[in-house]
Amino acid sequence: MAGVSFGLLGPIRVWSGGEDLEVGSPQQRGVLALLLLSEGRQVTLDEIVSALWGREAPRSAVVSTRTYVSRLRRVLTAGGAAGLGTEAEIRSAGGGYQLVVDPGAVDVTVFRQTTAAAREARERGEVAEASRLLRGALALWRGPAFEGLSGAFFEGRRAWLEQLRASAMEERWALDVAQGDCGEAIAELMLATAREPYRERLWELLMWALDRDGRRVEALSAYHRIARLLDDDLGLEPGPGLRGMYARIRTAADASLV
Repeated sequence: MAGVSFGLLGPIRVWSGGEDLEVGSPQQRGVLALLLLSEGRQVTLDEIVSALWGREAPRSAVVSTRTYVSRLRRVLTAGGAAGLGTEAEIRSAGGGYQLVVDPGAVDVTVFRQTTAAAREARERGEVAEASRLLRGALALWRGPAFEGLSGAFFEGRRAWLEQLRASAMEERWALDVAQGDCGEAIAELMLATAREPYRERLWELLMWALDRDGRRVEALSAYHRIARLLDDDLGLEPGPGLRGMYARIRTAADASLV
């Protein structure tokens, strides 16, 4: 792998020629993450200071930010020279900075582009290709996005990306079940429903996978478990997606007895 590449889907990482580069302190990594997330657009000093320190910014925040940028420039210059390929450059722009880099060198961008390509493949009816693309996109994740960074800005962006990840996982499970590849999906969905017991879409997919796998009794039992859980803990009834899945499986079960 030539040139410089960047990882935000996990701890902040920079690689050159496949080797890790030292990116510095968490705040310095935060500056890099913010510039990468801006996808080549100018980021003002005020925006950087706000993202790193919020309302508690010290008087030295602007000077510290400029120091971080200077250090990052040296890291990226050395990395680009070592990689002899894709380069990245932090440029001064107005009252701030912009990071110019090939979008294909940033894992967040690749993740979003690949999931978009998967949606297009699914819409064309290319189910196996869509599943392959989603697996590749999800394999880019090494842990929670921006791991090690805190503050309202990064927490908000982390939540946004984690939602995209969850949607991609749900779509991948749905595609696998549609192709009859239920074993892995069932195992993963059982773990997922244990982690997020009130996420009804996960239970809906689990019921579908169990039914497709010839385990109809277990599929119906799963519905009763989540229905009890919602009622006991939240005082709610299952939503239309769950009810619809239950009705379809129950109708098929009744028809098989005729």
